[in-house]
Amino acid sequence: MNVVDRNLGERLAEIKNAKIVKSFCYTCPWQCPTEVFVRDGRIVYQKGNPEAPNNIGARCAKGMASWHVSQDPDRLKYPMLRTNPKGEPGQFKRITWDEAFSFIADKLKDIAEKWGPESVALTCHHDPNTNFYHHLLKDLYGSPNMYAHTSGCEQDRRAAVLTLFGHVFPMHDFANSKYVMLWGMNNLGANQGLWESRALMDAKDKGCRLVVVDPNFTETAQKADEWVPIQPGTDGAMALAMCKVIIDEKLYDEAFVNAHCEGFNGFRDHLNEKGYTPEWAEGVCGIDAERIKRLAREFATTKPAMSAIFKGSGFYTNGHDAGRACYILDALCGEVDKPGNINLKDWAPLTAPVKIPEDVMAQPGKDPLHVAMGYPLAPDLPNSKLPDAVMNGDPYPVKAWFVHATNPVMSDPNRDRVQDMFKNLELAVSMELYMSETSLECDIVLPETSFHEHAEIRQGMWLGPEVVLCQPVVEPVGEAKPAYEIVKGIAEKMGWGEHFPYETWEDWAEVALSDIPMSVEELKEKGFWAGEVRYNRVPDGLPTPSGKIEIYSKQYEEQGLNPYPNFVERSVIPDDDYPIQVTHSKLSMHCNIVTQNNPYLMEICGENWVEVNSVDAAKYGVRDGEMCIIESPKDSIEIRAKVVEGLVPGCISIRHGHGFGHWAMGATAKGKGAHSNNLMDTHTNPVTGANCYNECKVRIRSAS
Repeated sequence: MNVVDRNLGERLAEIKNAKIVKSFCYTCPWQCPTEVFVRDGRIVYQKGNPEAPNNIGARCAKGMASWHVSQDPDRLKYPMLRTNPKGEPGQFKRITWDEAFSFIADKLKDIAEKWGPESVALTCHHDPNTNFYHHLLKDLYGSPNMYAHTSGCEQDRRAAVLTLFGHVFPMHDFANSKYVMLWGMNNLGANQGLWESRALMDAKDKGCRLVVVDPNFTETAQKADEWVPIQPGTDGAMALAMCKVIIDEKLYDEAFVNAHCEGFNGFRDHLNEKGYTPEWAEGVCGIDAERIKRLAREFATTKPAMSAIFKGSGFYTNGHDAGRACYILDALCGEVDKPGNINLKDWAPLTAPVKIPEDVMAQPGKDPLHVAMGYPLAPDLPNSKLPDAVMNGDPYPVKAWFVHATNPVMSDPNRDRVQDMFKNLELAVSMELYMSETSLECDIVLPETSFHEHAEIRQGMWLGPEVVLCQPVVEPVGEAKPAYEIVKGIAEKMGWGEHFPYETWEDWAEVALSDIPMSVEELKEKGFWAGEVRYNRVPDGLPTPSGKIEIYSKQYEEQGLNPYPNFVERSVIPDDDYPIQVTHSKLSMHCNIVTQNNPYLMEICGENWVEVNSVDAAKYGVRDGEMCIIESPKDSIEIRAKVVEGLVPGCISIRHGHGFGHWAMGATAKGKGAHSNNLMDTHTNPVTGANCYNECKVRIRSAS
């Protein structure tokens, strides 16, 4: 720990006459550990926790402005019950918590009797407190359908790393790398994972070569040594061609491959049979064959190295194999889980916060939805297929949906279809901070506390095993309740109150920390627990069917799929009527639902925009800074244009495609920017179930 930083915190507390509370920020999913300064029940300052290994004392703008959510007058304050038919603009009345708990419990009992527990589904935003809903709806009620939001995020990446490495979320050891190739991954633009982004920039200062493969000259590409302006949706073609160069020129790590990779010889033959040469790839992805060869040689001969993706190479119906190909580059070169590689991090031994006895735990009567839908390899629910279950009973009826801290009406493609789905639900429950677009479609809306008002204990997003604590620092807004109190209230109405015996959050925290060498009081004082960073776990065996890195996937083969990655064209190709390809990228000032009603962040960035290459702008009469019309075969939007040079001609980049254009939320967010997701029809990755946001063709013109 830096003594100067510790003394700085103590000195700031003296100056501000404030108490320091150790916590973490959950404005984005990277939960940076923090120190929150509180005076007279209000947050007066926040800074990074200087002791935490994944913080280095810094905060981003989103985190610094996050205190506003604890005082936002537009927050939901009371339970609200719908008073008019679904399908009409939502109208609600205030009810008591007791009425809310009774309403939900009665509906759940009725639905279980008529349709079975599997007809209830839950989706969330990876909030650790969603575990309490799992205890209620899965362990006791018997629904197998507990899901998160990954199909709208990095589902293709997650499927790839699970297939190859058996790991759900590898981290990036940028600090020790000498060569980093990022495929559609814009760390600096999304402004998430500050410790990773700073490690990347520090490594670059020390000589690490950074190569960014992306149609858009993103914030990360602008800092790179080399930008590779690839055609949208063709990452897999270039990665496969690089694999072929590395194998043909015997640049691969033969000892590592022979000992730790499954299916190398077959993969070599597969590349030859398919003709995945750099010359072939040049015609697909628009990158010169000699450049592809050079990049392959650089990657294979510079160690340590890392090839990594997040979202950008996904969002297409070919994204699953693109992700696998990008990570096979690491495997071929023996660059997996060593210093400077992707890190197959250890997880902290957290346990469930509630112990449900085995003899009362319900056994689901049907497969979970993703399996029944025909997506057994999907790491999360294929959200775009949920309307089929709700409206058509395919693969079986879904009659109730609990939506926790997500806004699928805003964030999923084909908004019209998502809204239609709600008309067919017998129970739709939103647990949220704001009356969101999704809340407006629900039967009942429950006001949840923000991370400043409740406790959370979760896995830290760092190289080593880590537990991070968020503890309440201010009183709840209105009558808002944390998830653990909401679940307990419903459980008591269901007759299951005895299984939720905690009176305070510290009670369930003791259970969750039972295998962590730190008490609740010690964790409250320090804010985190961190274990040792480890490397080189591959020789110990991986949690894959073979125990090795699976270049050849037995799981794919068992599902009738090619066990090796292929390249196929994306599903939607621009044509004469709609000649422009849509891509999306995020904004550094915003993250999902929790930022766009923040006046401080909106003052910095108050609307989204579309980036258009200067060649296309001239061709279609679009002028920088002026409004333009984007039309797809399905819908149209009006949005401000930014004319740029750094974008592959023939495609546009819509910023924060599933965040702006709110027609609900609050006074600051409402009506700002453009909501682009209804431009898209429903396209789902056929293997991973990911939302394919970039499977969209449009035309563009000036609005004037």
